[in-house]
Amino acid sequence: MARWLRRRCECDPSMTYHVLPLTMTQVRQGALGFQRELTTALRDSAEIKVYSASPFDLDERRRMKDRFGGDIVYFFNDQARNECTRLSLELQFVAEIGEDELPRRLSLFVGIPSSNVGAHTGEY
Repeated sequence: MARWLRRRCECDPSMTYHVLPLTMTQVRQGALGFQRELTTALRDSAEIKVYSASPFDLDERRRMKDRFGGDIVYFFNDQARNECTRLSLELQFVAEIGEDELPRRLSLFVGIPSSNVGAHTGEY
């Protein structure tokens, strides 16, 4: 189940995320198979994180769609991208962005929530 997060204001600009936009057609055709593969890999690498814009922030989702294309845009940290490469998953990343360019509100799609995430609010 997704977990909703709000990013801290103090971002590490050196952290990069790899952008994967998907259309609803791609999703219906099984393009989310990476989720199953990466979830299994979490046992060996708890640093894997894949985010998407919160489904409740429609303006931010529209902004991401306009910027990157696709209906849903996913953001892979370096560890997630490296694991996809190791597993020979053929994903078409379209951009690399800094942490400060991520959506204001995030959904953790794959990964283990950080310990600094509030238990009741999902915010950190």
